[in-house]
Amino acid sequence: MSTGVEIPPPRGKFSRVKTVSVANAKFIYLSGMTAGGEAPYDVAEQTGIIFRRMDQLLREHGASLRDLMKITAFLADIREYDRYNEVRNRIFGEFPEPSASTSVGITLLAPAIRVEIEGVAVVTEQR
Repeated sequence: MSTGVEIPPPRGKFSRVKTVSVANAKFIYLSGMTAGGEAPYDVAEQTGIIFRRMDQLLREHGASLRDLMKITAFLADIREYDRYNEVRNRIFGEFPEPSASTSVGITLLAPAIRVEIEGVAVVTEQR
């Protein structure tokens, strides 16, 4: 079921992805992402959509979900943590060293948004 909720665009200057190179490492900062207004009203499904989008953006910058060092999830209802965590563990559980992770409960932009996730990835640059 689609929420059909229109989500307002970010206000002010905004980047979805910011990269910074230090020594031979590239840091990739991903702004908080939601599943969008057409996503189902379900934290697990929204989480899967967000991680797929994050992986796509990371791949555009020479990385993948495996390179995430830190993720932060903002949950509209912290009681939905177990459903979010199920999806996160399914995706990151196969990695030898999954990212550090923090989850917090907050009020999000629209009631239909159940989760927003941001991340930081690091990749070694080839010289």
